[in-house]
Amino acid sequence: MFESQLLGVQDKLSSIFVEKFDQLQSALDALNDRLTVVERESAIEKEKQAKEWEEKNVVISKDMSTIKAALETESQLRQEREVQLAKRLGELEYRTEGKFEAEKNTRQQKYEQAHEEMEEAKRIRERNEEKFQTFVLEEIAALKNGLVLESQAREGADDDIVQAVNHYTTALQDALRLVTTA
Repeated sequence: MFESQLLGVQDKLSSIFVEKFDQLQSALDALNDRLTVVERESAIEKEKQAKEWEEKNVVISKDMSTIKAALETESQLRQEREVQLAKRLGELEYRTEGKFEAEKNTRQQKYEQAHEEMEEAKRIRERNEEKFQTFVLEEIAALKNGLVLESQAREGADDDIVQAVNHYTTALQDALRLVTTA
């Protein structure tokens, strides 16, 4: 965008310079035409109009001086404008470079900050996952231990029930023997 604006300014300046140059060229061409006419007339009527020729020569000299002064003034003004334009372009370029550099630094800082935040979030997530895995493993181990204890308790209870049933069966058999023998 800056380049297009710069090109636009450059195009405008070029068109202004071309227009001014064309105007000056036209003025010079007109002056040359006038000089040619004056010289022809003075050659034809040299003796007749010597005095008039001298007056015209003075006028032409004045015009030349005026045009020369105008050209010099225009040249100075053009040079001053070019210097000012170059200075402004330099300042704009300097400011633009500064802004670009500042923007680049800001973006780099934001990128680094986002990267650090992402890494921190990743570390926190990994720690939380480790804690969760540890918790789950501890819970599973506790459940396994509980199952083992429950299994052992049931086995013990089952053994107690089997012993009690065997004991009652033996006692019933003994009671039945006594009843049948008596």
